Amino acid sequence: MTESEPSQPIQNVEDLIDGLDAAVAASDDPARCKQVMGVLVRAFSEGNSILDDSLLALDPNGYARRLLYRHPHGAYSIVVMVWGPGQGTPLHDHAGTWCVECVSQGSIRVTNFRREANRDSEAGVLDFTKQQSQMAGVGEAGKLIPPFEYHIIENPGNETAVTVHVYGGEILRCNTFEEMASGGYQLQVRELAYTP
Repeated sequence: MTESEPSQPIQNVEDLIDGLDAAVAASDDPARCKQVMGVLVRAFSEGNSILDDSLLALDPNGYARRLLYRHPHGAYSIVVMVWGPGQGTPLHDHAGTWCVECVSQGSIRVTNFRREANRDSEAGVLDFTKQQSQMAGVGEAGKLIPPFEYHIIENPGNETAVTVHVYGGEILRCNTFEEMASGGYQLQVRELAYTP
């Protein structure tokens, strides 16, 4: 898909997959992410209309993470995340994988961080500098391309939020970084699972 081609309407998940199949064929990650963003904005600018209600249930124990689609050759995966009021992630990375995220319900806050030189790399203590924090509402999308992949996502509002994430593969493990009272952030490897 090129930018000069007309945008086809996305009326169901099959249309979404067709659009993403074409988008991820781009020659590099910046072009790929730009095209994936375009597909997600077209799909979700009107909200969750193409998502089955079973994907949208809250998890009282933390944000819900549900697999919508896994490309048969590993080119990408689509994950739906549901955020109750006050739910969010720790500071984390995407294991070196590009990602595009789009809000399909409610609003979220995304705070990006820049990784600095290691404080004590042998102990897994790293330094980060907060970059910017911004709110995103329905139909708004953002991208993360390594090495710029460190962020926090949270729902600071009083209503449920839903985001749709397209990853350049399937992410089953990432690094999280817990801020320490003594300074720096402690690295921890986190296994990721899908919410039933």
